[in-house]
Amino acid sequence: MIKDLEAEGLLDETLVVVAGEFGRTVGALSNSANGRDHYLQMFYVLAGGGVKGGTVIGSTNDTGAFTVDPGWARFRDVRPEDIEATVYSALGINWTTVRYDDPLGRGFYYVPGSEDDIYGPVNELWG
Repeated sequence: MIKDLEAEGLLDETLVVVAGEFGRTVGALSNSANGRDHYLQMFYVLAGGGVKGGTVIGSTNDTGAFTVDPGWARFRDVRPEDIEATVYSALGINWTTVRYDDPLGRGFYYVPGSEDDIYGPVNELWG
């Protein structure tokens, strides 16, 4: 798909996001059930849309169980809300927006917690 987007001249204006809901043990099967453990660190792959190709943000230990270096300005694991803020930012949308045009006027946060600066875009991805 990425090669097709690039061949058609669409990769620069298309952001491809691949994500998993948890991390897995890398390497040989290692737990007592001869399987892979689940870890809190999630993985994300972003391509196109201005992302600096070949960029790796952060690192874990050899098994993937613990973060060794978060690799970005917030000095913690990247969370789904950070990726959400990153996508909004890539689209030129203010990710801190709160819309109050819902039927009850309660407000809809584009990125929950943005009012407290809990999450934010991973700016290190851009060239």
